[in-house]
Amino acid sequence: MEKQTLCKWHCFEVVEEPHQLPDQRQVQVTTLQHPGAVVILAINSRGKIIMERQYRTAIKDWLVELPAGTIEANEQSPQGILECAKRELQEEVNLVAEEWHNLGKLYPAPGFCDEIQYLFVAKGLSAKAGQCDEDEFIEVFEMGIEEFEQGIVNGTINDAKTIACYSRAKLSGLLS
Repeated sequence: MEKQTLCKWHCFEVVEEPHQLPDQRQVQVTTLQHPGAVVILAINSRGKIIMERQYRTAIKDWLVELPAGTIEANEQSPQGILECAKRELQEEVNLVAEEWHNLGKLYPAPGFCDEIQYLFVAKGLSAKAGQCDEDEFIEVFEMGIEEFEQGIVNGTINDAKTIACYSRAKLSGLLS
């Protein structure tokens, strides 16, 4: 059996294709193919984390999260991924950063999706107007580190990419 696209929407595809397992068996797998995304933990000069309250249609609710966005087709190289992070920071929270730290990548849903999320810390922030996508509803605010951590504990922050990016930044020594 060959690879078959079951559904295509915007930049996402659901595909079914043959796959050889580690024990050499051949199986059919169905995967959501995703172009990848960036997640940005932006820290201002007062040590506050730039956050968003964003309406997410899939869950029909608002999430407290870090700025993030989907990588476009022309942004698939390592330099392109950083450019995507810069673009998303400006589009979503009207900021640019002088200092960027790459925190590596994570796989948010490897059981059914091939998405890779690339994590960054941005510092040396300054204002620069951007424009959200027309389907984005975003409220920008800032949180201190203690308030952020309490938000994880009390369930105010439930977004996995936000918690993972923060954890990686903290364990890497990039948060005071």
